[in-house]
Amino acid sequence: MLRRKTAIYALLSLYDIATHVPENSGNKGMRAGDISERHALPRAYAAKILSQLAGAGILHSDRGPRGGFRLQRPASDISLYEVFQAVGAIETFDQDDNDLGDLPIPVRSAIRGVTDHAAGGFKNYLERITLQDVVSRQPVDVHVPT
Repeated sequence: MLRRKTAIYALLSLYDIATHVPENSGNKGMRAGDISERHALPRAYAAKILSQLAGAGILHSDRGPRGGFRLQRPASDISLYEVFQAVGAIETFDQDDNDLGDLPIPVRSAIRGVTDHAAGGFKNYLERITLQDVVSRQPVDVHVPT
């Protein structure tokens, strides 16, 4: 359900920005090259992820020699679901019947119910965790209400 490498690169980049770029820093953000060098990430992939996060309104991008990326909003207003959704790290289940073949309708219905429930619980869990939780190292409640 989660493309781990994409999710890791996105969260690591945001963590780096949130911990190194003070709020209200004007045009002094972090450059994609600095983040990729610091964490040994592929430069082009890091730049792509940062651009996706900027396009989703999570980061603000300033151009020019003194430009870079900084948070668009406070870390407490950025959920992991929003981050992972922005970079395409959340895999969805295909809802067509091709993979279910000629299974009886009750079996297809049960499979859809299970996957829908799991996807909903996963989304709810990620929506409750913010970038601020990660930055402040707050323990995350892993209990998902049923």
